[in-house]
Amino acid sequence: MKNYQKIQPEVIVGLGEKTQFLEKVPPFRTVTNLHIQLEDWLGDDLMECHPCFLVTESLKNGLESSYFTGFEFENLEVTKDEYFNDNYKLDKTLPKFYWLKVKGHETTDDITLDIDSVLNVSDELLLFLQKNYTLNYMDINPERNEFDDLLDQMIADSKKSEE
Repeated sequence: MKNYQKIQPEVIVGLGEKTQFLEKVPPFRTVTNLHIQLEDWLGDDLMECHPCFLVTESLKNGLESSYFTGFEFENLEVTKDEYFNDNYKLDKTLPKFYWLKVKGHETTDDITLDIDSVLNVSDELLLFLQKNYTLNYMDINPERNEFDDLLDQMIADSKKSEE
């Protein structure tokens, strides 16, 4: 049986206007076309833009050539926000990004989503990521705070309104 850790990758903001959802009315949960409007990038190879996860081409290639399971990749559109050049401070070229689609099942795959859409990775995958990739802004087993409680309440309220 696999042991999992909850992770919260670098959070980027900016779902672009070309992002499309399966749902026609809120709450929007299922993305069918992903467009990211980058305001900045802090350099991590794994990022989150709720409800999606993104990886650099380097991490995509590493995962594809590994034995890890529970994911697939899809292309996405990335554009730079008007303030990107003012915000971006890294001395490296912006990489190509891919949409990491989590498909894993708990106990059998290395990457899964829990009921709250939190990313869970096996201990082996976490070690692989930490050893080989830049993850300076990723939190491992983050503690809950007042914003988590507020988000839980908002989700509960939206589910009630669907019924």
